[in-house]
Amino acid sequence: MPFGPLVRRLLTPAIATMMAAGAVLSADSGPAWTLEQSGRVYTYTLTLSSRLAPAVLLDVLFDPRHVAVFSKSAGRLVVLSEEGSVNEVRFDTRRLIFKCVTTFRRTLDREAGTIEIEMTGFKAGWGTLAPHAQSSRARYTVTDLGTHREIVYRQDVETNKPVSGYSLRVLRKSMGEFAHDLDQYLQRPDLVRESGKAPGIAKQRGDR
Repeated sequence: MPFGPLVRRLLTPAIATMMAAGAVLSADSGPAWTLEQSGRVYTYTLTLSSRLAPAVLLDVLFDPRHVAVFSKSAGRLVVLSEEGSVNEVRFDTRRLIFKCVTTFRRTLDREAGTIEIEMTGFKAGWGTLAPHAQSSRARYTVTDLGTHREIVYRQDVETNKPVSGYSLRVLRKSMGEFAHDLDQYLQRPDLVRESGKAPGIAKQRGDR
């Protein structure tokens, strides 16, 4: 989500590797992102550049029709409600025998150039096999630098126990895929404000 969402980072059952407290991990190539963990809390930060107008970027990052496309690795997105500058979405994720459902409330502030994302529900189907997300707060910030726009996405996640056990590579791969997908999506030449042409979601109001 990044959920928006950076959802796959919350949902992937293979999030199971202990990272040293305070360690910072960065991408080897492609979009610039870092991962930092301290105890049960980890922070993912992604920085991108775009020549799209700020208003267009905010539309793309906020509209669930677009979010469903650049966050497709997170699972199936369902719109639960849309009310002006606020929407609520659900991601249904399944990997092998594991599945989970996560809901997010997303709030757009055009004047500030931000989108606030708060996890409002998390239901996992893997028992105690992997950490459960207890809270997640994220923010997109779009800054106009004149020649281009800078997009910063930051997500802070707290889990019920330190991410531990197996495959840091899987976690990094997941975060790298989201960074790549969003970066590539923002380069699409057909992106226009309120185009309404992004495919990939279902709409179910009140279905939880």
